Amino acid sequence: MTALLLKSGRVIDPACNRDGTFDLLVRDGRVSAIGRDIPVSKEAEVVDASRLWISPGLIDVHVHLRDPGFPEKETISTGLRAAAAGGITTVAAMANTSPVNDRPKIARYMIERARDVHGTALVPVSAVSKELAGAEIVDFDAMAEAGARLFSDDGIAVDDPNLLRRALERTSRLGFAISLHEEDRSLSCNGAVNAGAVARRLSVSGYSGEAESERIRRDLSIALNANAPVHIAHVSTAESVALIRAARSEGAQVTCEVTPHHFALDDSAALTWGPNAKMNPPLRSRRDVEAIHASIADGTIDMIASDHAPHEPRSKHMAEFAGLFGPELAPPHLSPDDAANFARVANGIVGLETSLGLALALVHRGLISAARLVSMMSASPARLLKLARGRLAVGDTADITVINPDLEWTVEPDKFLSRSRNTPFSGTRLKGRALLTIVAGEIVFDGRKSLAR
Repeated sequence: MTALLLKSGRVIDPACNRDGTFDLLVRDGRVSAIGRDIPVSKEAEVVDASRLWISPGLIDVHVHLRDPGFPEKETISTGLRAAAAGGITTVAAMANTSPVNDRPKIARYMIERARDVHGTALVPVSAVSKELAGAEIVDFDAMAEAGARLFSDDGIAVDDPNLLRRALERTSRLGFAISLHEEDRSLSCNGAVNAGAVARRLSVSGYSGEAESERIRRDLSIALNANAPVHIAHVSTAESVALIRAARSEGAQVTCEVTPHHFALDDSAALTWGPNAKMNPPLRSRRDVEAIHASIADGTIDMIASDHAPHEPRSKHMAEFAGLFGPELAPPHLSPDDAANFARVANGIVGLETSLGLALALVHRGLISAARLVSMMSASPARLLKLARGRLAVGDTADITVINPDLEWTVEPDKFLSRSRNTPFSGTRLKGRALLTIVAGEIVFDGRKSLAR
């Protein structure tokens, strides 16, 4: 099929200042026309998009696909299919693979595997330091030539300020940003959950919010002095967003992202979900969540990113904690052995297939507009990655997400297309999800079929 006509949908495209009811015609992989009452040609597939949103394809700037190296957790194939099911047309795949994506052949491997999937597109994120060791910077020019459009040691903080300064100077010349995992490990102290009442209840070590905010303070100063763009990953505290807001007022070129789990949950979720609510940075206090909501509303936070971090049950120690955590169980007091075991649980949750549904709650609650949501999940990520995406102008590549904003559904991890199931949202009722995901004019996910089943 070379033509696709989306009929009478609400086209939401903040990059083109468009929000209204239109037809959108796709022909040969590109947006061919946008208007009202576009004639239907015989060769076109017609989709009735009335009561649906037509958005530029969603872009997730923070995804762990675990490939190469960890096929028991995820592969590029399973991860990209999960992304498509979540309405995501492009993912930025982080570098903490095995081997690390710190040289061109690994970046090229990732791109080639993604092409084999014929679905969601992949942008490789290059490491900042070789082997993520924080000692020697990568060849940024070679990595950019191989396809990297973002640089990050995510999962590990860049501890050496001089190395970070040199890295920022080089990536700035290329026009790309560094995405920083902000953690002062002398302050986080291998904490299992946010420092406070929940940590005390579980008898586990606490992870102070200062570990994030104090490192952000340092790194924003370095970026400001280097006059270099920097991106702050998964902000989680009130102090962090205040620092970002202040740095912008001083001229810093700083963008930032928040994950759905950090605006949808607070640290009390660890009392119910245990290992499946353990992540880095951890879920924070209710005060922090409220500050995140305010910063989404006022524009301080630029993007929503999943930080999709798949793990198999063994890495999450699910067997050891069976019977201790669950919606029907009282929060446990862990024994010293269990507390030590909890500290060893792998950090992170899957998010590609729940990110949009959780983000739509911000619209349904009136915290942000539909256009702002699209900007946070499409236009702003496209700008960070320097992609000619995130908009729907005539002639643009037809990366499109068609959303049913009112469709109610329940999160059922057993139905995920991701290889992993580690989520604290099992059984959560959400409103809104992707109905069609279109990449370069091709439907790569069709939710109409699954709904019919």
